Amino acid sequence: MQQPLRPLSRRTLLKGAGAAVVGSALFRDEHTPRGGGSTTRYVSVFGSDSGPGTEAAPWHSLARVRAALRKGELRRGDAVLLKRGDTFFGSLHEPSIQGAAGVFTVGAYGTGPRPKVSGYKISRAAWSQHAKGIWKLDITARSGQYRGNTAAPSTNVGFLKVAGLIRGWKRTSVEALENQWDFYSDETFVYVGSSFAPGDGVAIAVQQDGVRPASHSILDGIHIEGHGAHGIATGGSENIRIRNCRLEDLGGSQLASDGTRYGNGVEVWIGASNIVIENSTIRECYDVAFTMQGTATKEAKAWTDIHFRNNRVENCNQTFEMWSAGEATPGSGHIRCMFNHNICMNAGYSWAATLRPDREGTGTHILTYDTELPMDVEVTRNQFIGARDSYINISGDKRAPKGLNLHHNIIKLGPGTKTAYGSAETIERAARWQARTGKEHGSTFSVLTTDRCEAQA
Repeated sequence: MQQPLRPLSRRTLLKGAGAAVVGSALFRDEHTPRGGGSTTRYVSVFGSDSGPGTEAAPWHSLARVRAALRKGELRRGDAVLLKRGDTFFGSLHEPSIQGAAGVFTVGAYGTGPRPKVSGYKISRAAWSQHAKGIWKLDITARSGQYRGNTAAPSTNVGFLKVAGLIRGWKRTSVEALENQWDFYSDETFVYVGSSFAPGDGVAIAVQQDGVRPASHSILDGIHIEGHGAHGIATGGSENIRIRNCRLEDLGGSQLASDGTRYGNGVEVWIGASNIVIENSTIRECYDVAFTMQGTATKEAKAWTDIHFRNNRVENCNQTFEMWSAGEATPGSGHIRCMFNHNICMNAGYSWAATLRPDREGTGTHILTYDTELPMDVEVTRNQFIGARDSYINISGDKRAPKGLNLHHNIIKLGPGTKTAYGSAETIERAARWQARTGKEHGSTFSVLTTDRCEAQA
């Protein structure tokens, strides 16, 4: 998460964004058997939305799945399976799922790589010249000038992907486009600085979350890419399992008129409970791989039993973030939350690392700021390998919040990298930092030969 340029306005903006996906009720056992009327629907790019949704005659689109959830054709205890190897453009924003028991599952069927939920609008050769060295494309919904995520209303571009490379220099006006692949977007067009017509195949990520799972649901074996906001946003929902997923190439859309941009891998908003994210890979996010954040309200004042385990993080600006604001009352804050057995590599080396305005100190594995609510978070048995700025960045008085329990981790940083941002101790003097702070009992610190390690693509 990008730290706020103006914290109060930032929190207000994020409060509105997170509150849009709040769930309800309580269901704790993902293994509860389905009722006799449970249904499994199949979806393939070669299917038809007018068909029955069977494996032999699958549905075609995520829009059909969303419609079935709204109308109650799909309920708790049912499942939707996406065809492996297929790419489904758009998003899967689940409403509150009807039904009194069981979980709703989104998974995969067939053979091959994970099915993709992709947010890209992919250009056709329909660019027109706006001025010398500047080309524009109409990216409003169903403009006909692009394929892929054609129904998305947003024109708030997070980044471009051209020939496999992310181009992230978003400028504040058309006049500011100076270099090849600089871009700007307004309510109709994306404008690109280029010495030639960009042509067919430019992937354009716009402001949209990839998946917003509802309460009492499982997301299993899905590949989420190319969304200008978050990969997964749980809101304040309850009883969700996210497992065996891959999230990459995310974020960069503008959040505020001051140019603030954002985009996380998995965002867990205040009010959430019983959320497990496991055995997944998160890479190349504008902001942070995993975050628990929000401002307390009467209806939502805590994160309860949120567990991140056995995941792999590569090349995100931060690995794990916590921030909280509001009045500390009984039962508020982070409660029984855990980050354990994760492998985390190259914090601060995301696609956005060299172009975001707030680079100072943001290349870190653990980030806490504005922690106004109580904290009960255990961070243990992880590997934190390679970071641009530090292992941990604690805002304010630089004292780790009471209740943040760091122990038995493996931390490996490049020569001279700070153990904690803003503190005197580098990785070479980590033992002194451990003794001074009382943190990282049983943890080991060592020095890499370089600032970062090679991550798998």
